[in-house]
Amino acid sequence: MNEIIDRQRHLLAAYAAYFENLAPDNVDQLSNLVTDDFTFQDPFTTLQGPRDVIAYLAKAFTDAENPRFVVTHRALDGAMGFLRWRFSAKVPVIGDWEITGMSEVTFNAKGSLLASHIDHWDAGQNFYAKLPILGWIIRRLARRVAAF
Repeated sequence: MNEIIDRQRHLLAAYAAYFENLAPDNVDQLSNLVTDDFTFQDPFTTLQGPRDVIAYLAKAFTDAENPRFVVTHRALDGAMGFLRWRFSAKVPVIGDWEITGMSEVTFNAKGSLLASHIDHWDAGQNFYAKLPILGWIIRRLARRVAAF
């Protein structure tokens, strides 16, 4: 049992390092860390398999300027791992964009590969509210709801 926990701890650290060092020339290294049926989910999409996830992550380098992750915390609890992170980039329409989020990951039975990744962050406040017209509507609705 301790061997599995050690593998999970090592894998979680390697996964954190993968995101912190993510670049166009190493994005495909995800395949070394995940299962063939790896599931990735964030507020915008759900993807199945490392190829689709690699393509999605690689697109960040064409759609945004200087995308960067900084992992601030890692934790393990049973068969789950957690990463708290900050993401920053310069994005068209929004400009400088920074969000803080958390990723929940699961491991395969041996603890040697990741089976899933689910991101948790507030897309309403951290993305949609920053869009020019939609943002104005969201902020106005938020003020109305807060008045109740």
